[in-house]
Formats: sequence, C-alpha cells, structure tokens
Amino acid sequence: MIKKLIIKIFGRKLIELVRSKPFLINGRYREIISEVDSYSEIIKRNYGNDPELSTLLVRKFAHIIDKGLHRKDVEPGHSKSIVTELKRHLKLIDKIDRNFNNNDESILWAKEKLRIYNQLQQEGNIEKLEEITKIPVIDFNTFFQLIKSRRSNRQFLVKNVSEDKIKQLAETVNWASSSCNKQPIKLFATVNPTLAKKCLKQCKGGTGFSEFIPTFVAFCADMRGYYLPEEMYLPAIDVSLGSQNLFLAASGLGLSGSGLSWALKDKIEEKNIREFLNIPDYYQIIFNAVIGYAEKDYIQPTRKPLKNTLQLTS
Repeated sequence: MIKKLIIKIFGRKLIELVRSKPFLINGRYREIISEVDSYSEIIKRNYGNDPELSTLLVRKFAHIIDKGLHRKDVEPGHSKSIVTELKRHLKLIDKIDRNFNNNDESILWAKEKLRIYNQLQQEGNIEKLEEITKIPVIDFNTFFQLIKSRRSNRQFLVKNVSEDKIKQLAETVNWASSSCNKQPIKLFATVNPTLAKKCLKQCKGGTGFSEFIPTFVAFCADMRGYYLPEEMYLPAIDVSLGSQNLFLAASGLGLSGSGLSWALKDKIEEKNIREFLNIPDYYQIIFNAVIGYAEKDYIQPTRKPLKNTLQLTS
C-alpha cells in the first residue's frame, strides 16, 4: 500500500530516476541511457494499427513455437500463452491490411508453424520437421577468399549504383541470424549521389572519401520488437549480423561498402539523417555506410594471428 501511494504521489518515472542514481553516472553514459529510454517512451505509443509491428511479433512468437516443435521430447500442452499472442497478431494483421499477408512470406511460415502446433495438440504427434543435410553451395576456401577480398574503399568511380543492385543487396540482410527471428533490420538508402554526399557529411567518420558518393545506406533496427532496457544491445547485434551479409554480397556484385560509425553523432546530425532519409523515430540508426564501384582496391591489410583470436579449452 505504501509503495503504491508513493508511486501515485511522485510518479513512477521520478522514482526510477532517483533509484538509478543519475548523479553518479558519467554525462556521456547518461546521454546513452536517455536515448534508450526515449525508445521505451516511443514504443509505448499506439502502434496497434501497424502491420509491420505485428509482423515483428508474429515472427518472434512463431520462432518460439518452432523451437519447441523441434525438440526431441515435444509433447502437447506447452506454449499456450505464446500461441495466443501469435493468433492475436495474425488477426490484427488480417484486420488492418488483408493484402499484407500476401506480401510477406514469413507470415505464411508462421501460419504453417501454427498449423503443426495445432496438429500436435489434436493428434499428439507431428510429421518430421528436419530436412536432409544439404551439400554446401560453395566450399570453405572459396568462401574464405570472398571474405578476404572484401574492402572498405573510400574512392569511387563516377558511376551510379542502380536501384536493382541495392535491392539485390537488401535481399541478403534477413538471411542472417537475428534474435527470435524478428528480422528487425531495415535499410534507409539513397542512390542519388547529391543526397548521398549530403548524408555522408553528417557522419564524423566521413572523411577521406572521393567527391562522388554513389549510395548512402542507414542500417537501422525496429526498436518496437525489443524489451528495453534488458535487450538494449540486441538491436546492434541483429543489424550487424545482417550487414555483414550485405557487405560480402556487395563484393560479389563488384561493389565496395564502407561502414561509418554512428557512435559519436550529435542531436543535429541525428535529426538531419532522419529528415534526409525519412527514418521514423521508432527505428534506431545503428550505423551508416556508403557503397559504390571502387576506383581502385586497397592493398590487403594484415590481420592479427589466430592465437590472439581463439582460445580453446579442453
């Protein structure tokens, strides 16, 4: 009773502020905490009529069910609350935009998991979900050579990158692992060299580049799919996993991508990038990149030895 009364008088936010002892935290850390907290406030807004939000959660809940279905000791009766949430968000999507279902194959995948789950509840067993192990498309040495061929070039030919090429690269990002299969990564890009250069000027690491900047990409995470602050690091991990696919794929298309840290951005730079590329406030900008046809390849840099990378324990 006393706790509820204190919260009612002073407000939960003030209580949490005092409990966190902000006066003991370095100013830069306070800024980071404030930024994460701002996404928490944004997420609380009513996004109930957004099929993209429901699809994030559909993937998440279907993934949880899928993990259970693949267990060797799978049996009926589990994950009822997860299934309830999955059904609720599938209904929301159908109610908001029935055509949305036809444009996202992950929704069909989720519905198939729900069908198998229901079969388990009704019949007590399900068909095998495993596939025959596939022969790798390329061997390790070929893949490793592709990895080593990737460069972060900063001097580009005066040659535009087509929208089709960027679409090809964007196709690769969701095939990386992501937490609970949410696939929260979204790319906000421009192939307009004038706008690309304008965006580059907002990045503190954007020095030493050629005058011609073919493409600029902001790698973002949909923060509505995360529990904050507990999962505050996951957006960066999810986006980074997907971006590595894109950079390797760029090499396969004869393109070069150079990442740009966003850690030292200020409020004006953040505001400008969002305005230039129309990035909604519920997307966190993790980092940015420029992509183009390299004027020349840089000499291959050396890497630290394996002994400084791996420690095996018996």
